[in-house]
Amino acid sequence: MEKTLIEIKDQAEAEFNQEHYHQAAGLFVTVYQEEQTLTLNRQLVLALKEDQQYQLAKDYASDFLSDYAQHENLFLLYFDLLLQIQNFVSAQQWALQSPNQELIEGLLVQIRDGERKAENQQGQTLKTIAQHFYHLSDESMVAQQERYQQALHLPVATFVTGAKFLLVDPFASPLMRSTLLSDLQELGETGVVTYQWLDQERHQIDLQAISPVFTNQIFQKLVAALDDQVGQEDPIAYQALFDQLRLEAMLLFPRLEESILDAMAWVDADLSAFYQEQAPEEETKQKQVHDLVLQALAELAGQ
Repeated sequence: MEKTLIEIKDQAEAEFNQEHYHQAAGLFVTVYQEEQTLTLNRQLVLALKEDQQYQLAKDYASDFLSDYAQHENLFLLYFDLLLQIQNFVSAQQWALQSPNQELIEGLLVQIRDGERKAENQQGQTLKTIAQHFYHLSDESMVAQQERYQQALHLPVATFVTGAKFLLVDPFASPLMRSTLLSDLQELGETGVVTYQWLDQERHQIDLQAISPVFTNQIFQKLVAALDDQVGQEDPIAYQALFDQLRLEAMLLFPRLEESILDAMAWVDADLSAFYQEQAPEEETKQKQVHDLVLQALAELAGQ
């Protein structure tokens, strides 16, 4: 007779209490596949962490990331997982989200300690990753993304140096450059940086003088326009267009205000393209930028 989910969960908790973490994790996974709650997620993540399956624990925790950000015990658990997998860049970005300045300072000390330990034990590997990161644009867009993911494990100072170099690399993809610009902002970098944008021109921006891309008022207006025009009438279209707007906003970052003069018209144009209808008129300057964005999206799709 097959066990019920409640019986499997009870067995998982018993295994965990007996410090049989590998067995507990396996049982929690079985239950989690059927019952995805925050409480069960935390139990699964803790079992995986104790079993030293740090990357898998972090991946599962990402299912409830907004909840982990709001509760200090979960916030610290996720931070510890990032530190265990030596993802120093994401760890610092995560730490800086805390409203508690004293806590932030303590977490940053842990990151610096982790970086020193990694440099002492894996110095040559980190040098190779850094070299690949700095020359990221030599590769295809897929390979660029892979090198970027590896670079998140570099010491933050090394990552920042490479990111600032790549911001003006004309051969790095536009999405990569805007992603790195956003990363620098989330790492707490201050001051003016130079970057190359979609128009192939170089611009300067004060990192702390701009809103993060997805809290930017222009992006919020785009989402509001999408809600107004599509809402829940066509869930498939809504999700596809929402994902597209996020990509478009990233490509435009940090020049959303200069680029999107009429959010409703921008969404109208995307909506018409999605349904393969005749595109409505857009203001000339906005249409020029929109064409640049759509060209960049086409290049990404053809990567």
